[in-house]
Amino acid sequence: MASLRPRRGKYVARIRWYNEDGKRVEKNVPLRTRKRVDAIERFAEVEKVESDIKRGIEFDFPWLSDLTKTKVKRFTIQEAVDKWIDKRMKHLAIKTIDSNQYSVDYIVMYLGGNLPLESITTKHIESFVDFLENKGLSKTTINIHLRAIKTMFNHYLKVEILNKTPIIDQLEIRYSDPIYITDYEFQRIMELDWLDDFHKRVYLFYRETGMRLNEPAIATLSGNWVDIPNTSKGKRPRSIELDATMKSIFLELKDWLHNGYGSKLADAGDHLSKYFKKAIREIGADDSKHFHSLRHTYAVRKLIQGVSIYTLKLLMGHKSVTTTEVYSEMNLKRVAQDFPTLVQNYPKKVKSVDGDTLLGDTISLPMTYI
Repeated sequence: MASLRPRRGKYVARIRWYNEDGKRVEKNVPLRTRKRVDAIERFAEVEKVESDIKRGIEFDFPWLSDLTKTKVKRFTIQEAVDKWIDKRMKHLAIKTIDSNQYSVDYIVMYLGGNLPLESITTKHIESFVDFLENKGLSKTTINIHLRAIKTMFNHYLKVEILNKTPIIDQLEIRYSDPIYITDYEFQRIMELDWLDDFHKRVYLFYRETGMRLNEPAIATLSGNWVDIPNTSKGKRPRSIELDATMKSIFLELKDWLHNGYGSKLADAGDHLSKYFKKAIREIGADDSKHFHSLRHTYAVRKLIQGVSIYTLKLLMGHKSVTTTEVYSEMNLKRVAQDFPTLVQNYPKKVKSVDGDTLLGDTISLPMTYI
């Protein structure tokens, strides 16, 4: 509710309301006069747009500018970005905010921060996509940025700052098989002279547990179980049971992280990832393979061993089985040839699924539960 208030000898129009978070917000519009009669006239102008002010729209009033009538102040891309990021910082994880900031920084870089938000069209977005592609970004990365930008536009549509939004569609990505590390490639990595035994043990740990790169840093050990909180990417807490070997490596890894991990890189995950990428290149493997391929390898090996897609969903900590089904679309009969250790060591049962022969084992392996 707007009210007329004296302040330091002059009048202001004070507007108070509660935002979406239930917090009271106050905005004071200077009326720039000491005369009550003039103040009442200007106050009436402010009251006409009170509801718009509460939605975050800025106005240029005649007594505050050289205009002859009240006009909506341009709500620029930069202002929209700053307010949106500030709002999200109150609710989301830092990594999500950093990712969002990265996305909106790109569109400000391309379109400029002074362009009115409401003037952005579908053609602007299409040319923006071309800009990102020319920078060499993958379609997956571009889609991440487009999702963030679309979320921002939808927010301003919801709070009625925008009457419509540009069309922001995801780029079509053709299906490709998950990229995994074969038995032969992993053995070659284990034989590299320059790679120390600690890193070799750590890479084995990730392959055998399917943990994401940064999960060991946030996980805790309880007996033989590693508990991973819901702050991980999947947003689903889960626990992994470790055998004696994996438990020993986990403790060694935690100690390495606790003591500063002996790297000049600011992030321990970057250190492990870069070392692994160097190893991949050293053995002459496909350059598309990277650290996350160890997680894909874990999933593929489980399927070859006969684990169902629904059990694998739980093992991987996926929110939906749809995410896991990408592995089931692979030609597992051919994939199995890349894992002769599984075929040789676990030839106890064979079953057919959609025409593919899956080799599985009955050995007791570390199990993961949600």
